[in-house]
Amino acid sequence: MAEKGNNQVNALRRADRLSTVVLFFSAVLLIGLAARVMWIQTHVTRADAGSLHSQHDVRVTLMARRASIYTSDSTLIAGSVRVYNMFADPGYIFDPKGVLNALSGEQLVASRKIMARAMARVLDENSADFLPWLKSRLYYTNGKLRRFVWLKRGANYAFYHHFETVKRSLIAQSRIALRDHHPVLAQEYFHALDGIGFILSTRRVYPLGDFAGQVIGFANSETGLNGLEEQLNSLLVGRNGQAVYVKDAAARALWIKKKGYRLPSDGMRVWLTLDTTIQQIAQHELDKAGKQFKPRSAVAIVMNPWNGDILAMANYPELNPNDYEKTPSNFWRNRAVTDPYEPGSVFKPYNLSWALKNHVVTLNTVFDTYNGRYRDPTGRLIEDVGGWPHLTVENILVYSSNIGMTQIGWKMGIPMEYQAIHSFGFGQMTGCILPGESPGMVRPESQWTKGMETSVSFGYGIAVTPLQLARGLCAIANGGWLPTPQIVKAVEVSPGKLETWSQIAGPQPWKKIVPRHTEKLVRRAMEQVMVRGTGQYAISPLYRLFGKTGTANLAIAGQDGYHAHQYNATFIAGGPRPNPRLICVVCVHEPDPHLGHFGGTVAGPACSKILTRSLQYLQVPPDQGPKTDPWWGKESLLKRLKGLSH
Repeated sequence: MAEKGNNQVNALRRADRLSTVVLFFSAVLLIGLAARVMWIQTHVTRADAGSLHSQHDVRVTLMARRASIYTSDSTLIAGSVRVYNMFADPGYIFDPKGVLNALSGEQLVASRKIMARAMARVLDENSADFLPWLKSRLYYTNGKLRRFVWLKRGANYAFYHHFETVKRSLIAQSRIALRDHHPVLAQEYFHALDGIGFILSTRRVYPLGDFAGQVIGFANSETGLNGLEEQLNSLLVGRNGQAVYVKDAAARALWIKKKGYRLPSDGMRVWLTLDTTIQQIAQHELDKAGKQFKPRSAVAIVMNPWNGDILAMANYPELNPNDYEKTPSNFWRNRAVTDPYEPGSVFKPYNLSWALKNHVVTLNTVFDTYNGRYRDPTGRLIEDVGGWPHLTVENILVYSSNIGMTQIGWKMGIPMEYQAIHSFGFGQMTGCILPGESPGMVRPESQWTKGMETSVSFGYGIAVTPLQLARGLCAIANGGWLPTPQIVKAVEVSPGKLETWSQIAGPQPWKKIVPRHTEKLVRRAMEQVMVRGTGQYAISPLYRLFGKTGTANLAIAGQDGYHAHQYNATFIAGGPRPNPRLICVVCVHEPDPHLGHFGGTVAGPACSKILTRSLQYLQVPPDQGPKTDPWWGKESLLKRLKGLSH
């Protein structure tokens, strides 16, 4: 018994000594680890720490949504949708050094075959072609392992959902294999699509297609490229956010770090002054004129003369921002502001307004128009299409007499004629924010010659844009105030808070240039242009409109002369005459002369229809009737007229 007791005591002593030894070495090990940690904390450089973090931390850009653009009636015309961009990691999928993939050897080869079959279903391709194609992109040309290859960009949610469905089916098969005691096969199914991923982005879409295409422009997923998309880019683009997550070897997210997380800030939504219905009316009528007369290009503008709002701005040919690559790049620009041209006789109301204001003439002043042939004081021959012996100033405008306007211009003199051009805003920027605007071309007064005095009186020797014509016409319509054209109505400066453009950019200047009674006289004469003059083709059956025709020969590039059979046809109009609500300008550049070239027959009908339909849409009561319309009930006779000059 004593021997047995001694053995137990010895066993306990050995166990105690062994425990002491284990505890000692454990303590030494812990102290060593603690010392190592302390050494790392005090000796590892920032570069080493950054390298460690880069192996496990992934910084992801949280894209801000590009803000939408709306019409004045809140119809969406430009917006952003989420798209899915699929990529592959060839380095991880093939893992030539066996250090990246969760699988290896035959298991990795089998998993790749499963992936190839699955991707064939997703991409609708031959499964035998996928792996060879991907393997051919395993290395860069410098021999570095490639870790990123695009498989499909700009895919919609249906594509992404299809991929997720295929992926879930592989996971389901993995569970079945695991249930049937096949763990190796289960891993092959589970990891088959580990090297495939998606990056979310946005794509710009334009739900109304070619609606004001040249005005809106277009954008990619990052920035505006043309039109207002480019001009307002700083408002629309927003600010991207950021997230940092920790990844495993398969690049799968484990958790998101709180540090470094920043929410994205979306762009500011913008409302334009464009009216959806009036813009569509303008595009429809301009397209009809384009198809009928086959011009090189055409423009239509509708404005509210009382506040300067641009309600419609149409270009022909049209541009669909969704497929802008299909349209030749020379039709991307907004010709309403970028392309100045010699306006011709449509310029006469502006000169006449200034002559009336300064009491140079009255509407009843009579001029000798020499039966259609006249030489100005420099000896230059001026001809009229109609051979009238004498005309009053009103009839000079009604019948668009170049001889009469030449004499009015000479009575005004160069300083007054130059002052008229400058006062109506020609030769200078309009103040509108539309990109690419041209100030037009007006020579400094010091460079004017006596020949210019004649040319400018009927719209030659200067170049103006359609928007400048519309702006000047607003002053004739609203009683003499020259507005600043507006295209932006409001901006959402913060969620739920809208500010008008004048609040953001400051008050828009208006300038009084002509007395109200003067413009009433000009509108009265311009109404007669529609009733019995060169604008009879454009008379409205519903409204008393005032207008003016313009037909200008194109200058020969690089030469001192004009083409005999190339023209710009223009028509300006507003209405109703007693209390104008809208003005419209239609410019048709280089129509086929065999189909028509006069402003009254080419541009006039489109302008009149745009105004008539727009006024109906605005529920303006008709004021035209048998007593005011000389063509009431004689539409068939009007259609048989062969043409109206100027």
